[in-house]
Amino acid sequence: MNTNFYFHSNIEEKEKGKVEEYVSKKMLAFEKFFVRDEFPPKVNFEFEFLIRKKHFRIEFQLECGAGKFIAQSVKKTIFEGVDEAVEDLKSQIKKQKDRLITLKKRGGASVKKKFTVHHLARFRKSK
Repeated sequence: MNTNFYFHSNIEEKEKGKVEEYVSKKMLAFEKFFVRDEFPPKVNFEFEFLIRKKHFRIEFQLECGAGKFIAQSVKKTIFEGVDEAVEDLKSQIKKQKDRLITLKKRGGASVKKKFTVHHLARFRKSK
């Protein structure tokens, strides 16, 4: 999984290292979702400290074969924001995967329906 980190200028170097390590650990949880994908997912992680509000703004953008997923969070601590954004991404990915599975099942059912004869159908006897 390719992860790009974007830190704005008001972030200290000590925090950058800790955040990169923490986010990398959290991104390992997404590996199970993309086992069969042809292309490895790309993750863009943006991190900013809002000085006026004294909050951290965290944004994830995950691009993969199933689509593009975006999650944002504004929290007082870095790690709370990362956790919230990661949970949001997980729910989006699960929803998309379930949607694709449902569409495949519907397609199979409609094909099967076209090739089967209804149990109430009557056939004429040939003379």
